[in-house]
Amino acid sequence: MTSDMHPNERRFSVEEVGELIDLAGRLDDLATSSGLSYDELLRVADEVGISRVAIERAVVEERADRRRMNKQARKQVRRRMRFIRHVTVYLVVVSSLLLIDALSGGGWWFYYVAAIWGAMLGLQGMRFLTRRSGPIEQAMMERELSYEP
Repeated sequence: MTSDMHPNERRFSVEEVGELIDLAGRLDDLATSSGLSYDELLRVADEVGISRVAIERAVVEERADRRRMNKQARKQVRRRMRFIRHVTVYLVVVSSLLLIDALSGGGWWFYYVAAIWGAMLGLQGMRFLTRRSGPIEQAMMERELSYEP
């Protein structure tokens, strides 16, 4: 922007326009409370010079993205639940083995079962926590994205 250009004369890229409209829509109480119908969306797009075909493609892509994100979220929840079930079963079984071992005079043989199974569970936990899009990576991404130098 040159120094003699008035702020209202600034030119915005297509990406900036999209981001500004998105932000303004989230800030506008009316837009967030009821949203826009498809016909209203087409009228707004027409007013800003966006073709009907582009809007239709955007709606189709947005729906596909939403389905993809929902599928990915379900998959992540299933993985977490499976890991929680494995930890729960481990704790119940190892506790039971400890009790049986203690009541039978104790040779402390349950340690072998607990150690081997625990090591395998630990490897599964490590894979769960450090896999791509896992909890640790997500936390690191959120921290990096919120970092303001």
